[in-house]
Amino acid sequence: MNFYEKHCEKYLRQYEKTESFFRADERRIKALKLFSKLSTYAVYAAYVFLLVYLAANKDMRIVRAVIVPAAAFLLVTAVRSGLNFPRPYEKYPIKSLVSKSTKGKSCPSRHTACAVIIALACMYISLPFGIVMMIIALLIAASRPVMGVHFPLDVVFGTVLSLAVGVVGFWVI
Repeated sequence: MNFYEKHCEKYLRQYEKTESFFRADERRIKALKLFSKLSTYAVYAAYVFLLVYLAANKDMRIVRAVIVPAAAFLLVTAVRSGLNFPRPYEKYPIKSLVSKSTKGKSCPSRHTACAVIIALACMYISLPFGIVMMIIALLIAASRPVMGVHFPLDVVFGTVLSLAVGVVGFWVI
């Protein structure tokens, strides 16, 4: 059994406990679903706000604020298509806490990667704004395995890819 398989097995044991906690009270699942939707909308709204702000101020940093996240998105999309790892609900007889029918493409988590790269774009423009967005991004990352739609390693890989692309794209070159 390789490292990823061991990781998946360990996740399965933990997910059973997590699932029991949430299914014990329907309000917990509703709160998790609400958080998932609102946090995702907040990240994308923040990104639109950032781009509008930069465009309105004719700030040339808009070029990096568009190109770097696009590069991260394309990289993550290519890697996940190439790996095409199954999702937890495909690999094991579990039911995710949110309805999701996507097959494969579990690793890396694109939700996580996009939230992290957008947070880095915000950080590139405004450190306080970026820190707030990074906190939201990390909460999104944590929520994906809790909901049963990604393994923890999927969100770690998505985070690391976006951090690498973001650091190089925003601060190195």
